[in-house]
Amino acid sequence: SAANNSSLQQEVESSVITAVGDLKNEKELVYAVGVNPVEERITVIFRGSVTKNDFMTDAKISLVQIPDPRRFNGTEGDDSDGDDVGVHQGFYEYLFGESDGTRSKYMEIMQHIDRLLAENPSRKNYKLYITGHSLGGALATLFGFYAATSSSVALPVTVVSVASPRVGNLAFARTFAEMESQGKLRHLRIANHKDPVTLGPTVSSKRALALSAKAFSPLGYLALMVTGIGEGGDEEVYYHTGMKMKLFKNVTAVGSQRCVLSYSGHTIISGSKKPVAIDKEDMAEIEQSNKRKKKESSSELPMVSYHYGTSYSERMASVELELKGLTLNNVYREKAGGMPWVV
Repeated sequence: SAANNSSLQQEVESSVITAVGDLKNEKELVYAVGVNPVEERITVIFRGSVTKNDFMTDAKISLVQIPDPRRFNGTEGDDSDGDDVGVHQGFYEYLFGESDGTRSKYMEIMQHIDRLLAENPSRKNYKLYITGHSLGGALATLFGFYAATSSSVALPVTVVSVASPRVGNLAFARTFAEMESQGKLRHLRIANHKDPVTLGPTVSSKRALALSAKAFSPLGYLALMVTGIGEGGDEEVYYHTGMKMKLFKNVTAVGSQRCVLSYSGHTIISGSKKPVAIDKEDMAEIEQSNKRKKKESSSELPMVSYHYGTSYSERMASVELELKGLTLNNVYREKAGGMPWVV
């Protein structure tokens, strides 16, 4: 309708990009910060993988132990046990790394946010949204995880990641779910069915090395055990976070839906059964597709096209009417129902 179009135009025209970090776009992450007074929202956007350095960052799948965000921001209280969490080395270094005495990108972006909040008192209750595709989605998840404990930001912080790989281990996912339960953080994780990037990484490089040696070189595996490297336990396994929106290319048999919502925090925070780290259904279908491609001698990389932004745009457009009127808070109430902290 004309009224809806007018409202949309007003919202778009009210969005202002206030900062762009791209001076060293070949070597560093790229971001933008914007403000929208109509939606009363500040948005941070991270670019996905484009440069050689971006892809090298993606490949650094070792898990590094870093401070719980509540300790990092000095907001630790009775609800925090003070444990470290394991985070993807490449993503952590891209966002929190400091070189040549320069501040980290996290601090640089937070200063932009703090400036926007300070320069206009009417913005003090503006909500913070963070988004990005692929690498950008992973950076958005990590940024939101830490920003949600900042004393200057109105809660909850909302992350909308698209095609994101996994970011951290079980300790990371459990702390993330605890912060969701406290109303500090919300995460809508949009993933195309059979998008291979969203299925990894599964384990750290340390565990991958140990498992490979165990399978193909018993002596090599023994050497790793003797040197104290070992396989590692859950601290070396990656887990997803947030509310997953799984988008299908075609209508599914179950319920004839192109979109399925599910919450990853159920088993992680309840402890009722072993948390699920891997989407076995997608993995099996991709493996079968790979075998078919090999038989056909096709040079096409199977399923990679499902990771492209165009594929996500097409699938999101197909479920627009289905999702109309749905809010993230209501989705949390419905899909995380039965959890003791949901009201």
